[in-house]
Amino acid sequence: MQGKLIRRLAASLLATSLMTTMVAAPVMAQDFKGKTLVVGVWGGDIERLLRKNVVEPLEKETGAKVELVLGGTGDRLARIYAEKANPTMDVAFLNIYEAPQALKDGVVDAPDPASPLYTQIWDGMNDGCYAMSLVGLGIAYNKKLVSSPPEWADMWKPEYKGKIALSSYPGSEGDGLLGVAARLAGKDEHDADAAFAKAAELKPIALTYTNLDEVFAMMDAGEVAMAPMISGYVLSALKQHPDIGFSFPKSPGPVLVRDMLCLVKNSPNQELAKKFAELALGVQNQTDYATELYFGPTNKNVKLPETVSADVIDTPDEVKGLLSLDWPYIITQRADWTQRWNKDVLGQ
Repeated sequence: MQGKLIRRLAASLLATSLMTTMVAAPVMAQDFKGKTLVVGVWGGDIERLLRKNVVEPLEKETGAKVELVLGGTGDRLARIYAEKANPTMDVAFLNIYEAPQALKDGVVDAPDPASPLYTQIWDGMNDGCYAMSLVGLGIAYNKKLVSSPPEWADMWKPEYKGKIALSSYPGSEGDGLLGVAARLAGKDEHDADAAFAKAAELKPIALTYTNLDEVFAMMDAGEVAMAPMISGYVLSALKQHPDIGFSFPKSPGPVLVRDMLCLVKNSPNQELAKKFAELALGVQNQTDYATELYFGPTNKNVKLPETVSADVIDTPDEVKGLLSLDWPYIITQRADWTQRWNKDVLGQ
């Protein structure tokens, strides 16, 4: 009899526990309702893909809202530094040189080596934050003016004097060009005098552009022969510009540029931020980045068709073939180099 009572009591307790669990589960699923995750990111096609692959499924799964704050990395950096004591942004997309500095300054969290966010990304990529995508700085060129895919040194040929366009500085394109210029002069980015002296030989600069449409228009008009550009942006736009090509130079090689996904330190929605990162760095989103934006994936589980793989950087061996600059050093020179760029390169 006593055994039966014990078994009945145990069964009753188990039933009560199961009912409690069943009741509690929906409560756990609704914990994020009323929360708003704030994400700083670029606009355009990047925004479009993030809304489709990350924002919509995350909102559906959690009941939270996701606010995308669009703009450049300078805007995001200014905000997370200003709000260091009380951040309102949860996720910030930065670039290869800003992420390590942000980590050093204590405004973003270090990547967690035990996290799937870390382990699914190729070794050595998570520098400062989580590696989001891979691109290379190469040369967009006017096929009517430049007969074959150019090397870096071709930009300095006399026949192209006054027909070189450069992006506004500071930025990855300008830093990459300085790294290349220094190497053409037999030095590297640590020798600023050599870099700027070589870059200054490109004057007069045909255009300092802030978006691709304006430089492509001048290329189509025959006023620009070449411009250093980041591969993904160019390749995704060339369908509308059949007379413009893109070259990955070999001597030196393309400059490695990497976008980074950063989790803001002490942000108000840290669990939601991790869920956002999991989707953003996941196979579906990174596959779409590659097929639609020509941004190479960092997730080792992404498998691309050969036709797509041929146009993107998507293997560790390809990354090794790119020119890696000393970005931590470059960021410390940014203020001085901005002045020198305006004076020596643009002649302002």
